[in-house]
Amino acid sequence: MLSVHNICKSFGIEPVLIDVSFNLNEGEKLGLVGPNGCGKTTLLRILAGQLPLLRGRFQIGASIRPGYLAQEQSENLDPKLTVLEVLQNAATLNETNARALLHKYLFSGDEALLPVSHYSFGMRSRLVLACLVAQGCNFLLLDEPLNHLDIPSRSQFEKALSTFVGTILAVSHDRYFNQRFATQFWEIENSRLLAYPPYRDDSLSDTSTITG
Repeated sequence: MLSVHNICKSFGIEPVLIDVSFNLNEGEKLGLVGPNGCGKTTLLRILAGQLPLLRGRFQIGASIRPGYLAQEQSENLDPKLTVLEVLQNAATLNETNARALLHKYLFSGDEALLPVSHYSFGMRSRLVLACLVAQGCNFLLLDEPLNHLDIPSRSQFEKALSTFVGTILAVSHDRYFNQRFATQFWEIENSRLLAYPPYRDDSLSDTSTITG
């Protein structure tokens, strides 16, 4: 589904990613961890086509359509539009199909007719997620999707995300979200990609460099 070969990226003279290589299979759900500033968002933006490479290449399957949910994306929705209008602007759906999709992402009844300004960041994040799905995205790149969300909002986002049947690569510092969501984990450390064994409650350890 996704094949990445020796990706390198620098900002100025500082290397951010060095010889990152891996393969991602369809349907996998992967967590990407590491300290702030290590290159996690940079990697997601490269895969989303938003940043050029210094060196290397990646190939996405012909039937795969990536969708990138940035940290600030839910904050940039037009507050004057209704939830239904936002979704219909994002994809060509009649009202019946749009409302059916919104119900799947936990907007029920007249909630679809209220303006975006009425809703919390958690509900807006679910709306962005619904828009990506409506656009046919089957490979989600999620950059800290739980930032600024309270516990109920996090729970609602996770519930909405659980209905997605495609492939996911998510950056998150939320340990409990990672444990529930991902089937395997990667870390960026010293500009290189490392693979973890299954997430354990005690710690992440025994890393080994990916050379896929």
